[in-house]
Amino acid sequence: MQPLLAAIPTNIITGFLGAGKTTLIQQLLATKPENERWAVLVNEFGQIGIDQALMGYTDGVFIKEVAGGCICCANFLPMQVALSQLLAKSRPQRLLIEPTGLGHPRQILESLSESHWQSTLQLRATVCVIDARQYQDRRVQQHESFIAQAEVADVLVFSKNDLLTDEQRRSVQAFAESLPPPQRQHVFSAQGQLDLTLLDWPRRETLTVKRSLLHQKNLSLNLPAPKVIEPPYHYHHQALESHVGGWVFPADWQFQHHGLLDVLLALTVQRIKGVIQTDSGWLNINITPWDMTMTSRGQGADNRLEIISQEAIDWEALEQALMAIKT
Repeated sequence: MQPLLAAIPTNIITGFLGAGKTTLIQQLLATKPENERWAVLVNEFGQIGIDQALMGYTDGVFIKEVAGGCICCANFLPMQVALSQLLAKSRPQRLLIEPTGLGHPRQILESLSESHWQSTLQLRATVCVIDARQYQDRRVQQHESFIAQAEVADVLVFSKNDLLTDEQRRSVQAFAESLPPPQRQHVFSAQGQLDLTLLDWPRRETLTVKRSLLHQKNLSLNLPAPKVIEPPYHYHHQALESHVGGWVFPADWQFQHHGLLDVLLALTVQRIKGVIQTDSGWLNINITPWDMTMTSRGQGADNRLEIISQEAIDWEALEQALMAIKT
């Protein structure tokens, strides 16, 4: 019997927190051939799921999220179910998979290479997005996931080229050349721009990449949600040496624009993502230690905010601060 779907060109788009994966995927979707259907499977480390809202919707694009942990650590079943549903609904000509920035991609590649996917998926180049400014932080250079993401990549994309110094460019080029052979293709990108032909760059030989005990297959993906009667829905937990928490507020809740900036910018964290309604309109929010992006958008289904931090956070005090700026 012939498979229901032809082998779909499939790319893993990996990279550390805040490197620019979502921006890159947005631009790939914006420049895809008009007559093609593309699908995107997004793994959110937090339980809420925000990337789908941030990416928006484009004709011929189907997006599905797997939230609540790292799919490279968890039993692969949640991803298999989500992937099967996405492919059955969209029947795409290209599939992009975006693991969480804290993820170790080896398990994903191994799982997608198993025999039952070989007639459906055709693995193409694995793309790793790297912000050269992040790379200057020794903690990032030594982070296991960052190293693993770069080592399994076929193409390294050094993002935000318009913001880099010559010294920063030289440092990441030296990093690329120091990685185990064979050598990877590497390019500099501004505003997420990438030549689509690089998605079909030849794949390299599979490398054996060490995984610490932090990345075990049986790490729970979907943590139990707290029971709440009155909004907002909120949660927080600790995993992979990070503290993660988030909120979902009703769609008719509105927050002071300047007050929201004061609260969020006072935090020292790895990443803040959100879709929030302020007294100046709905906003997409993406904040890292290196960048802050706030763009207007149409009305969302609800307000969402998620935070990842290396240090412990007083979640109760933060929620009180958010409630204090509710209009």
